[in-house]
Amino acid sequence: MKHTILVVDDNDINRLNLRLLLKDNYRVLEAGDLEAADEALSANRVDLVVLDLALPPEPDNPEIGMGYLQRLRSESPDTPVVVITGHDERSYAIRAQELGAQDFFGKPFDPDEVKSTIDRSLEAHFQAVREQEMQRALATQVNSEILGASDSMRALRALIEQVAATPSTVLVRGETGAGKELVARKLHEVSPRAGRPFIAINCAAMSEQLLESELFGYEKGAFGGSGSSRRKLGWFERAAGGTLFLDEVAGLPLTVQAKLLRVLEYGEFSRLGGEAILRSDVRLVCSTHEDLESRVAAGTFRDDLYYRIHVVVMDIPALRDHIEDLPELADAILLRKAAMCGKRMRPLSEEVLEQLARYSWPGNVRELENVIERSVVLAIGSEVESIPSLSGPLPVSGDVDPLKLWFQRLPDTGIRAEKAIAEFERQLVEEALERNQHIKARAGRWLGFGDRAKDKMRYLCDKYGIDLMDNP
Repeated sequence: MKHTILVVDDNDINRLNLRLLLKDNYRVLEAGDLEAADEALSANRVDLVVLDLALPPEPDNPEIGMGYLQRLRSESPDTPVVVITGHDERSYAIRAQELGAQDFFGKPFDPDEVKSTIDRSLEAHFQAVREQEMQRALATQVNSEILGASDSMRALRALIEQVAATPSTVLVRGETGAGKELVARKLHEVSPRAGRPFIAINCAAMSEQLLESELFGYEKGAFGGSGSSRRKLGWFERAAGGTLFLDEVAGLPLTVQAKLLRVLEYGEFSRLGGEAILRSDVRLVCSTHEDLESRVAAGTFRDDLYYRIHVVVMDIPALRDHIEDLPELADAILLRKAAMCGKRMRPLSEEVLEQLARYSWPGNVRELENVIERSVVLAIGSEVESIPSLSGPLPVSGDVDPLKLWFQRLPDTGIRAEKAIAEFERQLVEEALERNQHIKARAGRWLGFGDRAKDKMRYLCDKYGIDLMDNP
């Protein structure tokens, strides 16, 4: 698919020459003034803007183009801009680059210079996108590979390789902390879309209006007031050609579900407050730790959307279900966390690995990351001698009551009942928050607090000093 270039120049001959120069390799749109440029940007996904600095209403004043460049960089920061300058405007070209222009070429046009500047600018832009995605992946993931020699992990890697080359929508299922985003990123990394953006959104962490505006974007004035004084591109546009990952898709409001369904069925959408029909070639990957079938039965998740995203399903096993992979995972995490802390650590001992293997890991690999990082930070010297604060439930099998196991852990020398009960309550609150994306109302309902869920959770969090980072 050809990349789209918008040429903004009030001179008809200049626009014609540029279209003839570029049409073999690019889809070329034209605009003779700023209003036409805004309309073209609203109605199309544009990969690069070629902007003449001398534009109406003052074609002899390069400041008009400079002002529009600043607006483009503010409203569409992911869209690179190449400016056109006259022979006496080179100082403006340098200023334009300081304001964010990717490059420039002069008038009269040199065909070779124009082509090489456009090609070089687009390649530099996409390379920067790739590098940003790599850095983001390194910052958010413990390891870029899906590790483990167990049958379940080998099967998961094989399925990713098989599905990656297709455009099919994928649903990734697994418990909190199991690595759903890592699977989505790996799927993108080995697909033909690897050079394009990977964008992840947590659907459960946003209000309905914010989520809708982030997904589809909005036009100037869409909401009234100062909050929408500029046009904003949504993630469907910014992820064009790449992958959009909707994490915890069960949290989508019904109104947003309807709009998402239309994108999946017809490949089109509109920005909020806009009428232009837009299209974006995006591979959609969704994830959930909830039972979507139960959501459908309860009427909180559309059945037609469920079948649209339920094309290919990837199930990530809980860590306790492939505990034989824990040594490999732990070693990889140890290397990364040690490097992050500026330490050189010896491999984990057999005793430490056995201690890790006896634990049930309710928080899965994410919890393992946190435990190992804490151990590296607190280690004296180059060896982790023991694992501190394994505070979750011990492994459970058969019909064993988890509460009885907790009782069995109490010391024979006796306890302070009030302190033990308070600690148990605190752990319940933290577990509820972890399982519900740290959203107070949802965590409170999970604990059975009913209509007073949010207020009760706020009280308990204040009581135990649990920081919720202003989550609702």
